[in-house]
Amino acid sequence: MIPVVGINSSSAPFMHDIGKRMKTLETRTRNTLKQLVGRRVLLAETKQGGYMAMFSAVIRSVHAVRSWEEWDALRHLHRVPVDNDYDWKPETVVKYVYRISNLRRLRPFMVPEGKRHGRTWIEYENNT
Repeated sequence: MIPVVGINSSSAPFMHDIGKRMKTLETRTRNTLKQLVGRRVLLAETKQGGYMAMFSAVIRSVHAVRSWEEWDALRHLHRVPVDNDYDWKPETVVKYVYRISNLRRLRPFMVPEGKRHGRTWIEYENNT
């Protein structure tokens, strides 16, 4: 089983920035990737109709960000633009940032549907 983390780049070029190694922190509003820390995962662009796997990477660590000041100081690493849907909001209490490393580019492929873990990641059974 290979975990596949979905990344929505419809509002900002997140996958492009990952590929250029400019985005080294992936963000979530809940700690939904905690069980993937220390593991190699596939990073996939979420597209209409499925997940397009583009990279593999290791999720090295998770850190809870509890203030706008810390969030803003990490902006150059998470690459979430100001006022983006994924940016810190007045009602935000915590954001989770996951350090990604050991990036490998893949020949892109559509990931077959697997066991879903919410909208955040799926399990891919590579039977080849």
